[in-house]
Amino acid sequence: MSVDDHPMSFDERARTWDDDPGKVATAAEVAAAVLGQIDLSGRPRTLELGAGTGLLSRALRPHLGPTTLADSSPGMLEVARAVIAAQELDGWQAIEVDVDRDVIPGGPFDLVVAQLAVHHMANPRAVLQQIHEVLAPGGQVAIADLDLDPQGDFHQAHGDFTGHHGFDREAVTGWLRDLGFVEVAISTATSITKPSHGQEQRFPLFLATGRRAS
Repeated sequence: MSVDDHPMSFDERARTWDDDPGKVATAAEVAAAVLGQIDLSGRPRTLELGAGTGLLSRALRPHLGPTTLADSSPGMLEVARAVIAAQELDGWQAIEVDVDRDVIPGGPFDLVVAQLAVHHMANPRAVLQQIHEVLAPGGQVAIADLDLDPQGDFHQAHGDFTGHHGFDREAVTGWLRDLGFVEVAISTATSITKPSHGQEQRFPLFLATGRRAS
């Protein structure tokens, strides 16, 4: 969910999250990649999982129907709700969900998206299974996350990080197909450049898409 990794919690960083032009730019680039892979002309009912303040959904706003922003951080959700109210995003809501403990409420959804969120979750395959279960028949998923980073360089500055250091693309593709998704595809969405071990390093983000069978 983060473009950088600072030792502060997501709650502590929430109020200034949207002030970082890098985060806004990454969300816009991922949104463009999603639009390049998925037809959103029907204004789908959407869930953004691990949404933070909802930057990705807001970048996709002209193409979405009613949208639910789900996150485990109360601070992020407070900001998300303030943005929803300020921008008068009709049909949008922000809800607290920890997918490591909770079942995703609501649905069925026509689209589930996530950006830099799944690598923070304890059991990514189980999360993808939950996504499959809350999608309507024919519904689509679009997951943008880190390519495999075996040395943990992306999170090098975040000493208490306990998530996954990215994912192997073939593994993600296999999970989606095993769970019953069809039309599975994976491509490069964008990349993030950030300091690591004293120098700038580029970290690719993949976009994995699929459809729940009708």
